[in-house]
Amino acid sequence: MLIRPSSLVAALLVGAAVAATPAYSTDIPAPDVLPGECTDQVAPTSKYTSRAARRAKRTRLLRGTARDVGCGLDRVEISVARKVGKKCRYLARGSKLSRRATSCGQPARWLKVRGTSRWSFRFSKRLPKGKYVIRTRATDFAGNKEHVRSHRLGLR
Repeated sequence: MLIRPSSLVAALLVGAAVAATPAYSTDIPAPDVLPGECTDQVAPTSKYTSRAARRAKRTRLLRGTARDVGCGLDRVEISVARKVGKKCRYLARGSKLSRRATSCGQPARWLKVRGTSRWSFRFSKRLPKGKYVIRTRATDFAGNKEHVRSHRLGLR
């Protein structure tokens, strides 16, 4: 079969015009799940060691780690409460304890930490002596939140 040069040029021009048109059409509805969207159902984990807690007494810097096997970590938060009897006074952003003591069952305030997989939280000033409950919680990009972990810390 012989191909004429003029038909070859025409075929190349038609192919170039097809390649120049966009690969999508506005007539087709968008898919429900976008490419790259994560559908993870496993909650992330976060922790800090007792050694890190002891060091935080002196340096006012608490360090820990967090990990997620699915979509990746979005954020890590911390809740610090001074236990007074059966009630707790929670630490606010300015490192001040709340005036009013509330139930220790559920954390009243969550504070952001610096970092995600390796995180740190700096107390802006020295906390008063007493017993503290420190909770950590990690959240991944799919919105899964870690079951809250509680640790006790005594400051003298």
